[in-house]
Amino acid sequence: MPEVVEWIDPDGLVTALDCDWDVTGRGLPPPRLDETGLPQQPGRLLRAVSDDVRDHTWTLWLTGTSEADLWIRQRALLTAMDPERGDGLLRVTTPVGDQRELVCRAIDGLHLVERLGSTSGPEVQQYTVTFRSHRPYWRDVADTTAGPWTPGSDPGGFFPFFPIRLVSSEVFADVSIDNVGDVPSWPVWTITGPGHGLTLRNLTTGRVLSLPSAALAAGQTLTIDTRPRRKSIRVGTANWFGEITTTSSLWSLAKGINVIRVELGAAAVDSSSVSLAYRREYKVV
Repeated sequence: MPEVVEWIDPDGLVTALDCDWDVTGRGLPPPRLDETGLPQQPGRLLRAVSDDVRDHTWTLWLTGTSEADLWIRQRALLTAMDPERGDGLLRVTTPVGDQRELVCRAIDGLHLVERLGSTSGPEVQQYTVTFRSHRPYWRDVADTTAGPWTPGSDPGGFFPFFPIRLVSSEVFADVSIDNVGDVPSWPVWTITGPGHGLTLRNLTTGRVLSLPSAALAAGQTLTIDTRPRRKSIRVGTANWFGEITTTSSLWSLAKGINVIRVELGAAAVDSSSVSLAYRREYKVV
């Protein structure tokens, strides 16, 4: 199947893009090297390698049925890609049949070069647009979810979860989650009471998130968002960040298998539950 490329603006409006076979920057994100000079020695000491901001350039075509139609389409496209409005999504349906998207905004190429010839005319206009992604990873278009688990429940063959054991006095779950993305993923947890003394352990990485004094009444929902630049711990509009211990970490799911243990005291069989959602990310489209 052919590749399909769409732009989704900050308000969710979807615009199909007619892309030329002329794209740069869709491979691996550029590396950022942490280096230190060595006094009186040649070269430098490499301390770490990480992924830097990604700039990617696309050649696009806009075609109208008339000069007036092109003008209307051009206004709409430039408004949709206005970087002052915030980040949008570049979504690609690949020849494989899956979809991935990249959070980005246009930083160059929307000023237009209107010169009659092979790239511009009364009913056609070419754009060479550069987008910048401050988080340089492609991601799934939908969350991967797990749960909800309730006291006494069985995950029922939800691959790749092993059987879990839940009892009313303490929600205790050893769950195996396989993050098949290329980089760590950041889960959003949803815990519905009653229950108290929540602890979330990633036994693979050794990270722990603990709210030992937090108590949820029946029907109360605690949401823990670990995503970068969006981290929060809330019950409704109330901020519960003060409930976590000083040694806690809003940990991520490492690449590959993660064994997770969930603990919650005084859970009720008919109403307490725990679930999570995360978005897998990839270095290439």
